[in-house]
Amino acid sequence: MNLPNTISNIPREVFVTYIVEKLRKENPHLLACFDESNFVMGGAVVHVPNAGASPDTQKNRSSFPAVAVMRGDSHVTYALDVYSTDPTHITWHEGAEISYDKTDSVLNDHMQTLIEAVGDNMLYNWVVGLHLSGGSYVTDTIPSTNVIFTTGDWTAVNPDDGQEGVRRSLLYAELQKAQAMMNKAGVPKTNRFAMIESYMHQQLIESLSANQMAAYQKAADLAKGIVGEFAGFKIMERGSVLAFNEAGSTPIVPGVAIDDSDNIACLCWQKDQVTKAQGDIMPFDDKGNPLYYGDVFSSLVKFGGRVRRADWKGIIAIVQTSVDTTELDALIVTAEALVEITYTTATWATFAAALAAALAVAENAAHTTATVADAVVSLQAAIDQLVEA
Repeated sequence: MNLPNTISNIPREVFVTYIVEKLRKENPHLLACFDESNFVMGGAVVHVPNAGASPDTQKNRSSFPAVAVMRGDSHVTYALDVYSTDPTHITWHEGAEISYDKTDSVLNDHMQTLIEAVGDNMLYNWVVGLHLSGGSYVTDTIPSTNVIFTTGDWTAVNPDDGQEGVRRSLLYAELQKAQAMMNKAGVPKTNRFAMIESYMHQQLIESLSANQMAAYQKAADLAKGIVGEFAGFKIMERGSVLAFNEAGSTPIVPGVAIDDSDNIACLCWQKDQVTKAQGDIMPFDDKGNPLYYGDVFSSLVKFGGRVRRADWKGIIAIVQTSVDTTELDALIVTAEALVEITYTTATWATFAAALAAALAVAENAAHTTATVADAVVSLQAAIDQLVEA
């Protein structure tokens, strides 16, 4: 028999409230963003009215009458994502014979699954933007100008994430760079946050001096999910945050397996530059189902979010560096020490072009193992072909 108002003898409204509280507790970043839930229509779509451009101001106006201009108001509309768990079947004899309350255990599994999925996808939604262009909405990703790469020592990856090899570790210098970038862009200095993956967070801790560590821990507010503060960012820590491809240019959709060359990332943002919107939350139960000879449970949550600015101000990704440029850097130093007048004009022209190309690769944050290796081969060949004048 279906019980529409209860879930395992718990009032449905209490269960829904419990899900909301768990979502917030396990995903503190959901409280560190602009809330657009009041604009949800029909439980599925967010419709946000946006004020048009403000009027211009003139000093010592001398031309009359002034021209009245209508304010061109617009709106932002986007659909919420629907997260639903696969139904779980509990047979009658399991409910009757198992010593522990399996129903409660199953419900907890459903909630934990939803909590992780919503938390992961919200961070992803903040680096994959939905912007109005030419009267329609287009999807783009966080630009390379808003991506910082780690610069610490080479460290073995955590194989649990699917990666292989080594990556440069996260240093406090990366957070300082993110702070400077936001300051330069005029982003408000208050309510800045950073969500850092667990192993990257440990690397950050190890890079701090004793005095820095003391100040970092002093700012902790564990009740709000804040484990410390540095460079103006309230730091949160999570087992999974974001992942990017090897070049650091493409975010990987949560749930898709991370490749051995992909990179883990953390995210920095200012509270008013990213949003969330919460729609319907529905637990489902069918107790005493005659087709299943037992009970069936599942759950559904509607949740969405977006980056608010088309120019991406107020949001920065810090991505692991996976490409070792040591050999290329050393070869460039050797090449730059060569003197043009020593070699023939034709061979120097070939060399100069190869050096310029190598420098472009080295300075491009989105370089890959393949492009670096090709640059080394090309530059070495250009050096070898030089002929003395």
